[in-house]
Amino acid sequence: MLDIGGGVKSWTSEIADLIVDINVEDSKNTLKADICNDLDHEKLINYIKENGMFDYCICTHTLEDLYNPFPALNNMPKLAHAGVITMPSMVDELSPVQNLAWNGYLHHRWIFDYIDGNIFIIPKIFGLEAFISSKMSKEKGSEIKYEWEKQISYKIFMNNYLGPDIPTVMDNLELLVHKLNSQRRGSFRFNNIHTRPRRITMRIFRFFKMKFGINLK
Repeated sequence: MLDIGGGVKSWTSEIADLIVDINVEDSKNTLKADICNDLDHEKLINYIKENGMFDYCICTHTLEDLYNPFPALNNMPKLAHAGVITMPSMVDELSPVQNLAWNGYLHHRWIFDYIDGNIFIIPKIFGLEAFISSKMSKEKGSEIKYEWEKQISYKIFMNNYLGPDIPTVMDNLELLVHKLNSQRRGSFRFNNIHTRPRRITMRIFRFFKMKFGINLK
């Protein structure tokens, strides 16, 4: 069994044959590698050439932390015959799970969910909670669990290109909300905050706040 990204407080240390992480040193049961880097994955591929493929690969609560999760997603099927990936759902990332002052997990860079049989990946863009609001899940199991065999199917929101303008991004966010709600992946609401009346109101609000220090409600 292989554990990708389980170097910090790993719960698999007693059962994994190999743990791959940037925070470990090379040893019999650990391999130091930056799983965001394609060149470091060559180190893993060479290990497989010498020792054979793993039967199973675990990657839990790792991909959402990475600056570039795609090399890991692309290479895991080359390292093991099957595996499981887990991460918080979009419901969690749009809820105050850590602190009432912000939504989601502060250290996460990506939001994951499960749509049409694929892992769906959304960049954690600034202000996302202004466009999409969610009722905080009170049910256990809001975590995403994706089991794969031979291949990992994933899609990226807008093919990882947030443009060419704000209305285009908003249209795609609204479609995403409808898709999530239709598949019961949460209870989401799309907030159209970019309409002209709302923009004018927000500008007036900012003007009075900056000019007179008035907190309009």
